[in-house]
Amino acid sequence: MSSNSQITTNDVRVKLPEWLKAELFEQLLKDTFQSFKAIKSFKAMPGTKPGDNYATVMLRIELEVELSDNITKSISYMLKIPHVSDSYHETLGKNKFSIFDMERDMFTIYVQEFKQLYSHVGLEIEFGAKCYKLDIPYEHVLLEDLKPKGFQSVNRQAGVDEEHTLCLLTKLAQWHAASAVRVDTIGPYPVQMSESVFNEDGKDFISKLTDNMIPYVLKSLKTIEGHEAYYDDIKSMAGHITGKILQVAAVDLNDFNVLNHSDCWLSNIMFLYDRGTGKLLDSYLVDYQMCKYGSVAFDLLYFLLSSPKLELKLNKFDYFIKQYYDQLIKHLKLLNYSKKLPSLIDIQTSLLKNGIWGYWTVCGVMAGSLLEDTQTASFDNLFSNTPEADEFRNLLYSGKIYKEHLKLVLPWLQNRGALQTELR
Repeated sequence: MSSNSQITTNDVRVKLPEWLKAELFEQLLKDTFQSFKAIKSFKAMPGTKPGDNYATVMLRIELEVELSDNITKSISYMLKIPHVSDSYHETLGKNKFSIFDMERDMFTIYVQEFKQLYSHVGLEIEFGAKCYKLDIPYEHVLLEDLKPKGFQSVNRQAGVDEEHTLCLLTKLAQWHAASAVRVDTIGPYPVQMSESVFNEDGKDFISKLTDNMIPYVLKSLKTIEGHEAYYDDIKSMAGHITGKILQVAAVDLNDFNVLNHSDCWLSNIMFLYDRGTGKLLDSYLVDYQMCKYGSVAFDLLYFLLSSPKLELKLNKFDYFIKQYYDQLIKHLKLLNYSKKLPSLIDIQTSLLKNGIWGYWTVCGVMAGSLLEDTQTASFDNLFSNTPEADEFRNLLYSGKIYKEHLKLVLPWLQNRGALQTELR
């Protein structure tokens, strides 16, 4: 039994890999259901809408399972596989560290260690979905489907309110605290966690998302009232952004460092609600392909500039940092962190020092987060040199909502020194 050979996702026909067959899931289903008898049906479909996921192909796998007592059960999984395209192989595909191996290690090793640290002090914390491994020689990550548990995504364009922001910042603080204590108690992370994609292999990937996007950013800025104040600063950054990002990505051992999620925006966050009252209960981080050891500034700038509502992200920025900081210290103490605790000034200093991460966010993932629904949102259209890709990148930076955010956030970054790449 096999799935249809093609599905439609991102408005193109995507050929499913020949290896994707129902039989691959038999052992996992036997481990899940003691009375497993057979797979009755198997279906693969797009797991996300265009614009919600770029780095990988996300599929939802739905199975009808027959049990030995003639009962049938439905079960679903989320399967991530690589893009089969030149653009992918020239960027993420050529990194010496497979993002799929990194993500599986995050789920099966490091996140389990974080949970164990909390369990030892009497706190049970979950960070994300369960991860499974198929016995195949192909790059993949297979995850539990969180939707049946009541988890939901939030409209990325609308942004989240204060309650959701604080919920996620608490989860981020718990993650960061455990990741720092893990180094304290077990030892350093392997080199792929210190570098992630922020190394020589990842240069092409980073430059295509930053330096190469400058013409599109400048074109958009010309239509924004008051752009003259910061236009030249953005223009002068061209050619310097990739180097600056790699410079700040190098781990400074004098800083307070954690394992950052590094892709913390609304498409990679799911919230749990009470089915009866709708009350917000929890948040999970999904997609661990970009995790990187370094300053907390990476996650804080990335999330706070990409995901809260516009009226919150700047007006409450320092308030949010303080709330995060209080949770960080609380959990570092709970986990008996033995090194010197960071001060709030240490955190704020790091946010200023790593301001280029703010630009990386605002002219990168924030554009994607605020993009109006379009079937042309795809990995290839981000990275390739085709007329269709050029049209998509123009659309990415010209959206009405995005420009409303740019008008406020770029002057804020400029005032913090984030747009100053070098002194002459």
